[in-house]
Parts: sequence; structure tokens; C-alpha cells
Amino acid sequence: STTTTTLMVLRLTGVCPFKEFLDGLTFVEEGYTASGARYFKAAEAEQYLYHDYDCNGGGNGKKRWIIDENSPDPSRTEDLDQDGACNYHARHDSDDTYGPPTAAVWQIWCGVEWVNTILHLDMVSNYTYDDGMDESNSLKLRSYFKKSCQQKEYMNNLQFEYQGVTANGSPYYKSVTSDEYIYYDPHCSGNVSGSARWVLDSDAPSLTALSDLDGDGNCSYHGRAKSLDTSAPPKGSMWKMDCGGVWKDMWVALVRLPMTTTSVTATSTTATATTAPKADGPKPVMLNGAAGPQHHLAFLLLGLALLSGRQ
Repeated sequence: STTTTTLMVLRLTGVCPFKEFLDGLTFVEEGYTASGARYFKAAEAEQYLYHDYDCNGGGNGKKRWIIDENSPDPSRTEDLDQDGACNYHARHDSDDTYGPPTAAVWQIWCGVEWVNTILHLDMVSNYTYDDGMDESNSLKLRSYFKKSCQQKEYMNNLQFEYQGVTANGSPYYKSVTSDEYIYYDPHCSGNVSGSARWVLDSDAPSLTALSDLDGDGNCSYHGRAKSLDTSAPPKGSMWKMDCGGVWKDMWVALVRLPMTTTSVTATSTTATATTAPKADGPKPVMLNGAAGPQHHLAFLLLGLALLSGRQ
């Protein structure tokens, strides 16, 4: 079979000479932040493109797209680089979280002052991208949990590897450094009235049981995300996490880890320069994946953030 994944890839041009090191960088979609906006990392350098509701976290800033050398925390909606200030290369004020404009006026720091400059973020076609298909290396997951749940801080940067499939045909994963697992359980207590879910657990799943895969007769685990998709954990969704006996709503974003290469073909678009402060965001690139089962995809658990009051 062939898998199809939505991926946005953009190339930056038009920067001032002081920022010429940014010119021509290719920004590849990494995942989603807690606000639901895409964020990007340059393929060639430690440079990032993301949307921030309030760049200093003061509660009175404007929403904007930002080009920054500091990586954003995907678990946040404000001050994503956590510097307590609005320090970055460039910004474009916008409420649109779908994607940055293809061509619009940005304020960019050009060494002496902030200069209004038309920057282009053109869609990239035929981009070589790792689609996670690799029979020898198998699946790998890496968790990246910020301090929203102190009890689970030890999970920061855990890497998980694909192990095989359970009796229900779903993939399961094990941390390469500890006994932690990710697996799919249709009924975590064995009661058929329970909701199907992806589970993060310290108990290994049974490869023969169809429900209650950890065999504890209860729904005891680190966290879960309700889902009817048995093929892979959700790319980004709310999880219920056990934080010292208190269940909290947390955001977990998942992005594939690279393993093998695939060619990306973008739908042709026309980017028109404008002096207006805002332009329509580009449409996503469709990635045509190599043949293979969906459970051979690799993901990055990029963020775990407390979002109070959300279910």
C-alpha cells in the first residue's frame, strides 16, 4: 500500500544583507504547537519558524509568525522560546495559525533597526524527506516532556522503538533505555464498554490478548489518548496523564523521525509579493510515502503541555 501524509515545506528568500545567513533556508514542518499552529525547522541550520500568541508572555502582545534561532516549546501558546522578551530575527503580525504567508511584509532586524521587508516563503516541490519507512531500523519514538507534569519529567527525551504488532494488529513500541511502552488497547480494563485508546505504560503489552493488554484488570498507566485509529498513535492530540494521582489534560504532538527518503511533489502555487501586512497561507505539500504498512512510521513525541479545562 501507499501512505499519504500532509507536509508543508517552505523556502525563505528576501532577507536583508545583515540576515543573509537566513536566505534560501528550507523550513520543514515539524509538528503542531498547543495553539494548533504548525511550526517549522530549517533543514540546514538551527533556525525556526512558528506562531506565537504573545511573544513575551505578558498577556498584551499581538499574535505573530516568528523566525527565530531559538527552538519553540510546542507545549506553549505564548512566549514559545521562553525568553520573556520578543527577541528574534523577524516577525509578521497575524491571527492566521494555518501557516505563514507566502509573501508579505515582515519586520526584520537588519543590524541597526527594524526594517519592513517583503519576505517570500515559497512552497518547495520535489523535496527529499525521510518518511520513516525502514525495515532494518524499525520505528523509533522520542518523548519530549516539559515540566507541566513533574511526576513524568523522567520521560523527557525517551526514545521508543517499534517492536512488532499486538494481537489486534496495532504496532507497539518500547523505550530503548527503560521499561516504558506505547500500545493500543481497545478496552483497557477488559470491560467491553470501555473506550479504545493509545496507552503509555510501564507494563509490557500482551501479544495475545485483545483487550486489557497489560493484564491488570484496570486502566492503570501513565497516560492515554482515546482513538479509533489502530494504525499509529495520534500525531497531535490531548492525552490524560497521571500526574501523582491527579489526571491532567496534556497536549502531545507527534512528528515522524527520518529514516529513508521520499520525493515530495507540491501542488503548484503562485506567490505574489504584496505590501499588505498579511497574505494567505500556502497550501500543504502532499508527501507520497514509500510502500509499506503504516505501523512502520516514526514519530517524535514533541510536547506535553497542561491545558486546563480541556477534555
